[in-house]
Amino acid sequence: MKNGFTLAEVLITLGIIGIVAAMTLPAVLASYRKKEIEVRLKKFSSTMQNAFNFATVDYGPIQNWKYPTKQNDADEINEFMFTYLFPYLQGIKVCESGDAKCNQFHENFTGHTSNIMPVYIFSDGSCFTMVIGGSSADMGVATIHYWFDYNCAGKPNKENEDIFKFVTRFVNNKGTLFSAGNWRTYEIQDRNTLLEYCKTSDTGDERGSGSCTRLIEYDGWEIKDDYPWIR
Repeated sequence: MKNGFTLAEVLITLGIIGIVAAMTLPAVLASYRKKEIEVRLKKFSSTMQNAFNFATVDYGPIQNWKYPTKQNDADEINEFMFTYLFPYLQGIKVCESGDAKCNQFHENFTGHTSNIMPVYIFSDGSCFTMVIGGSSADMGVATIHYWFDYNCAGKPNKENEDIFKFVTRFVNNKGTLFSAGNWRTYEIQDRNTLLEYCKTSDTGDERGSGSCTRLIEYDGWEIKDDYPWIR
């Protein structure tokens, strides 16, 4: 009677285990990454909306706040953040625009090194930057655009894969809306439309830029199987 496995049997068994692991591990890692992104996107959205809500209670309607008057001015954006939002954001720090590492973060967000804006980093390793711009007659003040990176310094540093867009729009007599997407997509309520725009988000179409984040929000902060940029 044999009391154990032969060397050949052990090697065959280990080989089978290795093959199975090689087949299943990528799927496990992809599933984990999707879940991590979903959780952090939802957390960022609720955290920022709550900060605006609390600040509105303390400082009054946002239309009366001291708002940045220049589209890309780091000092004015920092003043806005420190005054109105930082008191309600736990575990956050600013990475100043003069810091080389922060400049790299901003380049990851925007693809360029001009008009470097501050980057705000949460304790969980996610971060965001913001720019001011976009207005229309029905808005009390301009729109704020956000680029949120769920893993900040981590790769791939690509829009719709680990970098996602959000927007704050201040509408007269309608309060403050913090939403996924941008000023062209945040009101879209049809999933098929969002999905088609998301598929073309790398073409430069403004409707595509931000539509992927809006799609994830529309799906209840879930990255569905037909989401085109994360597999």
